Amino acid sequence: MRGDEQSIDPVLEREAMGAYRWSLYAACGVLMALEGYDAYIVSNLAAVIARGLDIPIPSMAFVFTAQAAGMALGFYTIPMLADRIGRRNIIIVGSALFGILTLASTLATTLEEFTLVRFLAFASLGGTMPNIIALVAEFMPETRRGRLLTWLFIAHGLGASAAGFFGPTFVEYHSWQAAFWAGGILLLLFVPFLYLHLPESCRFLLVRDPQDPRIGRILNRVDPAFAFAEGTRFTTTEVRTSGIPLVSLFRDGRAPMTLLLWMAMGAALCATATLSAWMPSYLHVLGGLETSTATRMSAVSAFGAMAGPVLLTYLMKRLGMPFSLMLTLSCAFVAMTLLALVAQMPWLGWVLGFGFGLLVIGSQAGLNSLVASSYPTSIRSTGIGWAGGIGRITSMIGPGLGGAMLAAGWGAWQIYTAIAAPLLIAALAMLIFHRIKADQGAAASPAPTTVAAPAAAE
Repeated sequence: MRGDEQSIDPVLEREAMGAYRWSLYAACGVLMALEGYDAYIVSNLAAVIARGLDIPIPSMAFVFTAQAAGMALGFYTIPMLADRIGRRNIIIVGSALFGILTLASTLATTLEEFTLVRFLAFASLGGTMPNIIALVAEFMPETRRGRLLTWLFIAHGLGASAAGFFGPTFVEYHSWQAAFWAGGILLLLFVPFLYLHLPESCRFLLVRDPQDPRIGRILNRVDPAFAFAEGTRFTTTEVRTSGIPLVSLFRDGRAPMTLLLWMAMGAALCATATLSAWMPSYLHVLGGLETSTATRMSAVSAFGAMAGPVLLTYLMKRLGMPFSLMLTLSCAFVAMTLLALVAQMPWLGWVLGFGFGLLVIGSQAGLNSLVASSYPTSIRSTGIGWAGGIGRITSMIGPGLGGAMLAAGWGAWQIYTAIAAPLLIAALAMLIFHRIKADQGAAASPAPTTVAAPAAAE
């Protein structure tokens, strides 16, 4: 029969994930890990690359700033395009470009050449990552979306830490270029798999054409029992926005939420990017540790990054995501400030390296999950992109100031306190976010006894 209507919501919101959605989730996790490795290999090998390019270590601040600028450019521009033309192709093309440019990084012989290539590489990464998050969010049931998105960032953290574990090994046996070859080639080898198996978002296809037959075919993969007739018109109860996606971020009461998310993301990403970029070098210069030891201390953040989502999941079930993030961000400030004690207690570097992953990277994963869960499909990529873009602008400032503080001879306590301070700003934003959501929940409830966690923070 032609002209039937069927809602896509029962299929996409079913609690059981099924093999197809788990395979999609795993594929995006692998992609996040590969991109995490390629993104953080520079910071983990900064001192070695500086020697290879015959430049002072503080000069690597130009590279870190250029990477953040490229990421900001990608975050601001490409996600808005994806909200118009779809997620799938942008993820595939962006991943291929990032892999190619990672390989091209090995051809640079001067600081200027290396900085330019890394700027272009991070522009492609900045356009890819928000769309990976958005695509996963649109296939996950709302009841599990926040937790699964938070866990997705374990993969990114593992990839970043793999750069710290294996980067020095590549240097020891060959060169810093070999570490880039490994990351770029693995990412390029994964692109054909993405082309063959990565689907487009059902909700995006529905917004474009409710009768697109691809919607039914994808839903049948999610639930083999799902059947549809030719010409079926698919529907959803999700709110559809109209007009310019950026403007929609401030409509329908979303303005306070958007501004607070921008504030939190900007502050947290500033600290995260600065610590990610400079921690190995700081542990080497300020803590007096060997370069390989300092790099591997930073790399144990992988284990912390694995535990971070577990901690957040435990807390969010009891306190809600915003309040949980306020707590972890506050603890992150204390932990990162204590890095100043590593020169006197070298063993503390291993503990706080773990704490970096647990509290800083874990909180960043939670913030990304909260942003992705806070907007409808039609503006989700834009919401993720602009929140991340704000963070990438502050990320340009942080690593540059980190290099300037090191070059100026600041002490360990001064440097670590200054770098960790934005984490307190992010914690404040999450506290206000929590209060606003709690007040909204109390106003909407006829029996204001216990305020439930907001849907965006599931």
